[in-house]
Amino acid sequence: MSLLTLQMPALPDPVKVVLQPATTVVLYSTREPESSKWMPEVAPAPGDPVVKSYAQDRFYNTDLDKTLKAKGITTLILTGWKVSGSVVYTSVGATLRGYTVVVPTDASLAATDYEVAIGQFQILNQNSANATNEPMKANASTLSRADMIVFQ
Repeated sequence: MSLLTLQMPALPDPVKVVLQPATTVVLYSTREPESSKWMPEVAPAPGDPVVKSYAQDRFYNTDLDKTLKAKGITTLILTGWKVSGSVVYTSVGATLRGYTVVVPTDASLAATDYEVAIGQFQILNQNSANATNEPMKANASTLSRADMIVFQ
């Protein structure tokens, strides 16, 4: 068996985004079996919203879409482990449902540089492609950084 060597296209740099607090949300989510296994440093505080999901796409088989739309939410900030798994699949689920997504690259990680690069590439090139990383492209995902996210 021989290996195939490919060169991945360069990813665009993270961009500054300006978000509206009233229509933007970050909540806690994990797969149901791990719902009580939070690291103390990132554990939800009492009263923080938690979605117990059953798949890597946090929208799948949950009331997340219904809950967000009832609150007028149009923009999601997605972070977590792992960018090439749950973050990718949830960003696809979100954009398919009409949300605009922001993924801070410094808060969406994976075990290897390869997984990070693949995850970020997939996020920008999914169904509502934003391959040039246009800030806040509607119904698509944007790569940003925590220090580049502004609320107005």
